[in-house]
Amino acid sequence: DEEEIVGLPPLPSDAGKVVKAVEQKAAPAQQPAAAVVSSNSAVEEEELQAYPIDLPSPILLATSMVLAISSIGSLFELAGGTPKLGFAVTAAITALGLPISVFLIYAAILKGSAETEEADREFMNKPRKL
Repeated sequence: DEEEIVGLPPLPSDAGKVVKAVEQKAAPAQQPAAAVVSSNSAVEEEELQAYPIDLPSPILLATSMVLAISSIGSLFELAGGTPKLGFAVTAAITALGLPISVFLIYAAILKGSAETEEADREFMNKPRKL
């Protein structure tokens, strides 16, 4: 089932399934315990690198919003005439702030997804009382 979708990267929650499916195709015989441990550590390493910046997602998102607002304000100030901070500083804030804010939004989305997957995994592994 997992091989029907080719070209799409695996979701963080499906990373273990994909690694196990590839290992089962390569060696359908019984695997030693050391191989299973190494595949789990490979999955953990992949999940650790699923996001570019290791900060909580609300901090990334808040920083992105502040930077985007200041960049747009600087852009309006450049278009409106003489900027209060000078042309070079205002242009630098605009030129650097907009791409960095887009990157921070992307990082916040990836980090938020990873945090959600981790919370879901913890919830599913908790013993439940009926």
